[in-house]
Amino acid sequence: MRKQAVRRVLLLALIVTLIGSIIVGCGAEKEEILIGAPVPLTGPYASDGEQMKMALELAIEEQNAAGGLLGRTLRLVTGDVGGLEAEKIKAVGERLVGEGVHVIITGYDDGGVDTHVFGAYDLPYLHGNAMSLCTQPVAENPDYRNVFQYTPNEVAYGADAAANLFEVPQQMGWEPPNNKIAIVKVDYAYNIMAANEFRDRAEGMGYEIVVDEVTQFGVVEWGPILSKIEEAQPSYVTFWNLDPTDAARFMIQLREHFADTGLNALVFMQFTPTIPEFLELAGDAAEGLIWTASIEAVGEVGDYDTRWTDRFGEEPKAIYAYATRDAFDIWVAAVEEAGCFDCYDKITQNIREMTYEGMCGTYKFDPTDQSALTGVDAIPTVWHQIWEGEHHITGPGALKEFDYQLPPWIRQ
Repeated sequence: MRKQAVRRVLLLALIVTLIGSIIVGCGAEKEEILIGAPVPLTGPYASDGEQMKMALELAIEEQNAAGGLLGRTLRLVTGDVGGLEAEKIKAVGERLVGEGVHVIITGYDDGGVDTHVFGAYDLPYLHGNAMSLCTQPVAENPDYRNVFQYTPNEVAYGADAAANLFEVPQQMGWEPPNNKIAIVKVDYAYNIMAANEFRDRAEGMGYEIVVDEVTQFGVVEWGPILSKIEEAQPSYVTFWNLDPTDAARFMIQLREHFADTGLNALVFMQFTPTIPEFLELAGDAAEGLIWTASIEAVGEVGDYDTRWTDRFGEEPKAIYAYATRDAFDIWVAAVEEAGCFDCYDKITQNIREMTYEGMCGTYKFDPTDQSALTGVDAIPTVWHQIWEGEHHITGPGALKEFDYQLPPWIRQ
């Protein structure tokens, strides 16, 4: 009898334990999927960084509303990389990985250190830095095959500018007075490599570089360089500097410097005018400026704009509002195809082999350095002119929405 009683007690205890395990198992929440986002939320690029963050917030909210990813809830973990200083991206990167994120997605965060930071891990890292410093290590080190740049490299800017800038005068109905070019570039790889590519190609086409100035970030007084431009009288003034404050100051002071005499030249910039802060700072001084972006929203974005406006009370203000969302969707597609969110080798292989139709074009990754391929059938470089305080697309080809206007500083 005693043994039977003991057996009954043990059996009852086992049943209770099993039932408890079932109840706990049914009620347990699945592990969250964490998206790490190293973005510039303070410093000169904060207005762009805010657009990146908003893009990921909207993406995650919409994905969760649709049932999550593989039945799991997504959560954003951000880190502020400030002015893109190397020590900040290293510290932020280590913190994000330490918090257990499963993917790193950003618009842009740094020029080269990022690849070494995130390439040391297996989780996918998608960035739009557009810099060879970020992609060359991938080409040279197979351990960095988890690193993807969803934009073309910066040299594409220089090649594209040399191929297209000199066609603008004819489209505008303006005759350039000479074949002289001024180049003003900051000592930062993203800008200087693009500018040098443009310089070398332009010289090969017979153009003369009459001003070739290298500056640091934070120039307050552009007068000395503007005086050199005035003396040389080039037909093309090209400006390669990522800082929107520097770029805005340049345009304001250029307009002031040539207010009486005018300047018989086109003024061209690489990318910077898309940073929302630029137009706010430059104001009317930016009127007539020509600029390009190696990534731009070229697909159907009306529904996305509506959802964005409903969520944030204003329309998207910058290119990375779209491009960062494309990067998120590329990762989601790769995870869904893999059927797992932490099987990183499968996910990165899916990204590597993917052709993805996004808002900014068709994404295909170069098998060597895993940067996005450039071209009208891939990720096109898009030309713009600022007119009446707005950015207007002037090409290429079927993307054109606006005819070039003669800049107000040209006197005819």
